[in-house]
Amino acid sequence: MTTNQPDAQNNFEATVLSELRQINQRLDQLELNLEKVDYKFDTYQKASDAMVRLATTIIVAAVAAVIIPSALNAIAPLINALVTSIESAS
Repeated sequence: MTTNQPDAQNNFEATVLSELRQINQRLDQLELNLEKVDYKFDTYQKASDAMVRLATTIIVAAVAAVIIPSALNAIAPLINALVTSIESAS
């Protein structure tokens, strides 16, 4: 039985090494997949930030387009009165 024992030990070591190599390959694949997911998430996050900035800009422009004419119409009589008073004072 002593002659079979080294063979059994070698088979066990070979099996363990084979399993470790497979585990190592799986870990390498997981690392690659994780890097891809990180890249995709970063790209998504940057695109989302850009969309938020674009939406904010559009909202601010729309609000300005609505408010400025109304404000100028409300201020116009005051400006006319001021200009008229300056002209009559000179």
